Amino acid sequence: MEPNDPTPTPPSPSTGSPPVAPEMSSDRPVSRARLWACVLGAGLAAGLASWVVGEGCVELIQPPRHAVNSHGLTLRITSRQEEATAVARNAALAFLILGAAMGIGLGTAGGLARGSRRAAGRAACSGLVLGLVATGMMSAALLPAYTAYQRRYPDDAARDLLLPLLVHAGIWSAAGAAGGLALALGLGLCDRRLMARAALGGVLGAAVGTVIYEFVGAVFPEARTARFVSATWETRLMARLAVAILAAVGAAMVVASRPRARATPDADQSADGSTIR
Repeated sequence: MEPNDPTPTPPSPSTGSPPVAPEMSSDRPVSRARLWACVLGAGLAAGLASWVVGEGCVELIQPPRHAVNSHGLTLRITSRQEEATAVARNAALAFLILGAAMGIGLGTAGGLARGSRRAAGRAACSGLVLGLVATGMMSAALLPAYTAYQRRYPDDAARDLLLPLLVHAGIWSAAGAAGGLALALGLGLCDRRLMARAALGGVLGAAVGTVIYEFVGAVFPEARTARFVSATWETRLMARLAVAILAAVGAAMVVASRPRARATPDADQSADGSTIR
């Protein structure tokens, strides 16, 4: 008999468990063409979706009507203040839909641009919350203030074109900021300065879209684009598309201008950073 060999036999490489392939490595370069395709598609989809859903909210909230007896006839009327309040609430609802659509769309675009469905889902949820909060806060601040101005100075408000532009720009730029930040989150960016710049790009893009909408709408006075929500479906569609697409472009320009952007590591991703090429 031969003595036992005390040296342990190394395990065969084939017996080890196979490595689990990660969903997407964050150091994988993000193609600029892929980024732009996802962002432009998201901007277009967000504009169309917010318009389709928003059309059902144009007159969703109705002002209360009061019975009044006039010359033996019972009339149901509403006051101007209650009507203005209902108009502002319908507008706020439409703007919330726009902010939510832009946050979801651009968050999804950022995740899909780097090939991560999980990141797209997380960023879409974050964008939804950001869009609702941003547009909700700005609507709550600006719409009642402008409604009070209309009630106090009706003649001046009827001729004023600057204040409606500023109200639209303030609310829609908030939606653009939410969309830009959601895009940065979808791409996995952790640089706070770059995230802030992406939000700023969304703000500027939405502001440009607002100006285009107001100037083009002024050519069609029957559309009454100075109102919170314009009177024709064509101008309402133009507003949503101009704001959503240009906000997406503004945010993407900031992100794509950086040759390398650090990314937050996931459990199945590396922490080296994502590169946009």
